[in-house]
Amino acid sequence: MNMKLETRVFELSHGKYANLNELAKAMGISVSYILRLKGGTRTVGRKFIIGAKKAFPEHKLDDLFYFVPDGSGNAVGTTEAGIGAGSRRDEIVKLRNTGLSYAEIGCRFGISRERVQRILEGKSSRRKPDLRSRAMLTISDVAQFLGMHVNTVRRWSDQGMLKSYRIGSRGDRRFRREDVDDFLKKGEIK
Repeated sequence: MNMKLETRVFELSHGKYANLNELAKAMGISVSYILRLKGGTRTVGRKFIIGAKKAFPEHKLDDLFYFVPDGSGNAVGTTEAGIGAGSRRDEIVKLRNTGLSYAEIGCRFGISRERVQRILEGKSSRRKPDLRSRAMLTISDVAQFLGMHVNTVRRWSDQGMLKSYRIGSRGDRRFRREDVDDFLKKGEIK
């Protein structure tokens, strides 16, 4: 069985670094690298591992990284952190029973208090679209992929920083996956 290396860096960065820009500076890598890793279009590599040790010198590699079976990154029963969905829910239930608020639990897991509430109620979160299999992306897809607001993507498109295509009678914007990848490679995100 092939294994894939995953990271806990994003969970550990909550409370230590204010945003991804600070995390990227501490790791000595670009923000676009981190965004692609979070978006699932990039895998953990040597540069990221070295950067993680720089940003979190107090942690061992076992604390920062773990292995999962290849191809099971978003399979049913696993979460973004690679922990079984049932075990994370069980942990949240235990914490809630101790009297912690949704916000306090959310801080521990690096998720919003609303997400904690949805987990306790048994409601699933909105699934990220499978962007790899689609040739053309909507503004919402690109914004979610880049972790930006829709208006920011729209502005970049208007300024010519991010190539878009107008389709249909309304002139809706669509983006090619290759153009978004090229945009990230150029590192134009400021």
